[in-house]
Amino acid sequence: MKNDIEEKQEKKQNTFSNILKKAADISKQTAESVQKGTSALVEKAKQDSQARKLQKLNPIFPKDYKSKNFNIPNIIKIVDDAERRNIEICDGAIGWRKIENQVEVLYLYDEAVKMSGLTFIPTITCNAVYCVYPFDRKCFIQADCIFSKTHEEKLAELEHIAYSLGAKKCSIEIDYSNYEFQSSSMKICSHDKKVGVDSGKEQGSKVSSKNSGRISVEFEGTNTPIKPNLKWFAHDDNIKNLIDMRCSNSNSIKSKVLELSGVTSATMSQQTALAIDMIIKKSKIKNKSATQNESQKEMQSKLIFAVEF
Repeated sequence: MKNDIEEKQEKKQNTFSNILKKAADISKQTAESVQKGTSALVEKAKQDSQARKLQKLNPIFPKDYKSKNFNIPNIIKIVDDAERRNIEICDGAIGWRKIENQVEVLYLYDEAVKMSGLTFIPTITCNAVYCVYPFDRKCFIQADCIFSKTHEEKLAELEHIAYSLGAKKCSIEIDYSNYEFQSSSMKICSHDKKVGVDSGKEQGSKVSSKNSGRISVEFEGTNTPIKPNLKWFAHDDNIKNLIDMRCSNSNSIKSKVLELSGVTSATMSQQTALAIDMIIKKSKIKNKSATQNESQKEMQSKLIFAVEF
């Protein structure tokens, strides 16, 4: 039998062994916790880095584009998909979005144009900038020809208004007399087959009213006017008043001369025009004339619309 001294020594040894074991277990658990914590921190850092890259590059994926909550920006630039081909985080994207002069721009890969379901006028050109057509969100017109196209449409609409209201004669004159050129190095020269406008002036000068064009149209005339469908002049009070007076059953109007401000039928805002110019400048694209100048010229012009019934 063990004596009391031996038993006490054995108990002490067992207690010490248990303490060492517990210390080892705690040390192991602490090391595992530290390892897990470090891994979590590393993973979080990776996620944060990915999030920052996503925010900076802002790629657009097909599922984003097809979402009901996705709003197509008013400006699109078609770009080569090679620009971001080697960036892993952009793999599978159709382009990206970016804010230019507080205006959102969609940079769309040329390979994704067909998938987009959008129409680009006059042609699909890589590195070209397009602006949305005001009456069709699925149609985009190249920046360097949008003003000539919308100008032709406005003239055609005025002719159609006169025709629908049963006019015998109508004339349309475009007047740039209030327009001041903003660039000393740029001359703006407009050649319009219909209107025959041809003018170029230096900075600070005003275009003389003599540099305006005029077209005249004659019809057989009718006393049964029809209210025309309006697009560009749908919010012009002068045009709406003319239609109301002509379609009145009593005291119908016989002639009228209207001065239509370019502001009421503007193709785009000055802010949008400036954003387009910034994109074009950064891209080193040759442009016939500054979009902002064309926009300002349009807003400061007048269409003088004379009609006889």
